[in-house]
Amino acid sequence: METWNTAGYLRLSREDGDKAESDSIANQRKLLEQYLAARPELHLVEFYQDDGYTGTSFDRPAFRRMEADIEEGRINCVLVKDLSRFGRDYIEMGRYLERVFPARGVRFIAVNDHVDSRQGRYDMLLPMKNIFNTQYARDISDKVRAAIHTKQQRGEFIGAFASYGYCKDPQNHNRLVIDPPAAEVVRCIFTLFENGMGKIRIAKQLNKESDALPIAYGGMLIECALALISV
Repeated sequence: METWNTAGYLRLSREDGDKAESDSIANQRKLLEQYLAARPELHLVEFYQDDGYTGTSFDRPAFRRMEADIEEGRINCVLVKDLSRFGRDYIEMGRYLERVFPARGVRFIAVNDHVDSRQGRYDMLLPMKNIFNTQYARDISDKVRAAIHTKQQRGEFIGAFASYGYCKDPQNHNRLVIDPPAAEVVRCIFTLFENGMGKIRIAKQLNKESDALPIAYGGMLIECALALISV
C-alpha cells in the first residue's frame, strides 16, 4: 500500500466571512482527523494552522512553512476541509492545483468538495468553485469597509484603542469619553508647552514627577508627551 506523507492544512479568517462555529480551527481539525482515521495510507506529518489569515493571499506563515516542507520532500499530500480553506484567490488556486502540486508529485484532497487529485483530473466545476470563493471574500471585504465608513460618517469611534486622554464609553464602545487621570497629564503637558518648555524637558519633568501622577500612566509619560505635542 502506497503511503502519503500528509499535511493537514487549517485556515480561518473573519475577514473572509468564515463562520465561527462551522469553520472553526477545532472543527476543521476534527473533520480531518476523522478522514485520516479511515484512510491508513494517509500518514499525518503535521497540522499547519493559519488562524486569522485571509484566503485571498497565499502569503501566510503556516502555508509558507508547509510549502517549504513540500520542497524538502517531507510532504507529498495536502489535506484540507474544503477549497476555501486552502485559498480564495482562484488564479493562485489554479496555479497550485494545476501546475505546482502536479509538478512536485503532491496529492491534493479537499474533503467536503470531494476533490482528490489521485482520482484523476479535477471536476470541471472546480474553477467555478474557486471563482465563487474569491468573489465571496471580496463581497465580505466590501461590506466590512462600507460598515466602517458608515460609522465614520456618524462620528463613531472605530479604533481598537482610545487615544491617550480618552477611554471608551462603557455603555457604548463606539463613543469616547475623557479619562480623568490621563486628562490631568494631558493638560499638564500642554500648559508646560504653552509656557515655552521643550518636548524633552517636559518628558523629563513628567517622568521625574511620575510618583505624584497616576501610577497606571507613569511609564507612558515620555511617549505620550512627545506624541501629544508633535501633533
